[in-house]
Amino acid sequence: MTRQKRPNQNTDRENVDKKGGETTAKVENLFKSFMKAEGLRCTQERLNVLREIYRSGAHLDADEIFVRLREKGVAISRATVYHTLDLLFRFNLVTKIDLGHKHTHYEKSWGVANHLHIICLKCGQVSEATSSELALVMEKLCTEHGYTLGNFSLQIFGECLVQQACKERVKKKQEE
Repeated sequence: MTRQKRPNQNTDRENVDKKGGETTAKVENLFKSFMKAEGLRCTQERLNVLREIYRSGAHLDADEIFVRLREKGVAISRATVYHTLDLLFRFNLVTKIDLGHKHTHYEKSWGVANHLHIICLKCGQVSEATSSELALVMEKLCTEHGYTLGNFSLQIFGECLVQQACKERVKKKQEE
């Protein structure tokens, strides 16, 4: 199975949708179209996985999605969550990211500008950043190696500059 080409999209977050509903509806329609083209059923459970990711501003792992949906009364299996995430990734509707944990996190990718994640090795704080300079470098690298740039996800690991805030986040996590 190959990944779908990334559909044309507006990458300016604020112009795409201020509340998320319009983007979610567009992505649902794309997902339904991709599923139909592949001869797959687009069930309500699969749509619920998609909606949970697009309505959340967080980087979610499969178990977090599963628990959130179950808490909302959605009858869904872990297998359906994992399979749906694989489909969403294949259709370029979500991005897989490594935040330094032992499992993959997912975030929406349609309608979102290419960006990178900066992760603190001590407290796990995640910051997102965009860089037009980096995008140009990535594009140049792709061209030099015979590719066109689609999308990218980049993680940078370091340590918080504000040590006191970092220590407080570590302490809070230990108390949880």
